Amino acid sequence: MEPAGAERAVDGPEWEDLAGRSPRFRRTAGLIERLRKVPRVALGAWPTPIQRVIRPGRSDLLIKRDDLSGFGRGGAKARKLTHLLGHLRARGHGELLAIAGNVTNLAFDLLLAVELAGIRTRLFIVDEPPATAVDRAKIFAGAVDRVVLLRGGRAKATAVILGAYAAARRAGRRPFLALPGASHPACVIGNACGFLEMVDQLGAQHAPLPRAVYVTAATGTTVAGFLLAAEALRAVGGPAIQVIGVQVHPGPIALRTRMLTRWTERFLETEQRTPVGPGNFVRSSERFAHFGQSVSRLCSRVEEELAIRLDPIFGGKTWAAMEADVAANAPGERPVLYWHCGYTPEWQTLQPSLTAPLELRS
Repeated sequence: MEPAGAERAVDGPEWEDLAGRSPRFRRTAGLIERLRKVPRVALGAWPTPIQRVIRPGRSDLLIKRDDLSGFGRGGAKARKLTHLLGHLRARGHGELLAIAGNVTNLAFDLLLAVELAGIRTRLFIVDEPPATAVDRAKIFAGAVDRVVLLRGGRAKATAVILGAYAAARRAGRRPFLALPGASHPACVIGNACGFLEMVDQLGAQHAPLPRAVYVTAATGTTVAGFLLAAEALRAVGGPAIQVIGVQVHPGPIALRTRMLTRWTERFLETEQRTPVGPGNFVRSSERFAHFGQSVSRLCSRVEEELAIRLDPIFGGKTWAAMEADVAANAPGERPVLYWHCGYTPEWQTLQPSLTAPLELRS
């Protein structure tokens, strides 16, 4: 195993030196600079390292260690929150209302982030996937004053959340209602900046960029950011990088991601139209948070061989999809990259109620 992470941030390619190529180039180069200048707050330690695994006879593997971001539980969630809180401050929002399910990493990092930022918040937890009252009490024990555990289905939950939003407006707190997974252009931009960070790191080392990036996908926010940045890079003459989101939550993920991408493009006032389609996704279990024994064994193997902790609810499924790709394709000069989005300790608490024989399938 050979480390390939940069110790410091770098400026990346000198876009302005190339801007004479075409008007489209200048517009895209301008988009990249706008991405870098979007308001943000200081969360985490960036850049996170890139770990390289040399594998004779197979493509090299890169691992983007966002689990080492140094904030909360680590992962791409800190990138979302860095830019979401920057957006809230810039727009003068005084309260944040957010929605999550029983199995969540974002919620815990969000509660920590808003506390540091001094923003009032309430987090509404929908009973998905269904869990016992005892398990829910264990998971959210440290945040009972800011968490509302909801039951009764999505319709009832929506009514409660909209009622809280209306009450906050009447109180003059200028609330911000975050969609599930923090689905907002500011969060998409945070992940786009993370993708550009990876490009900068490898560029500083004169190392080839990956041919494919694998990342866990639930709401599509992270994938939307990666696709936005990958298309901008390609438009200014960089190599094509395939972005593959491994879907761990049911629903029309490609449609959601396309809508988020278009929303972000309008937010940035760019003419870029990023391609998004079913080919950007691999489907895992249809039952969110369930996993088979093979994924659990894979997580144990990765920890033993590489000292990297994965959980079988999120990261383990993404690693399995990445390994299947590598096994099905001949080795190439460009590596494959796995984006480590963090670790979910609750999988062990919930394991008895989540055990199922469903396995990864594409």
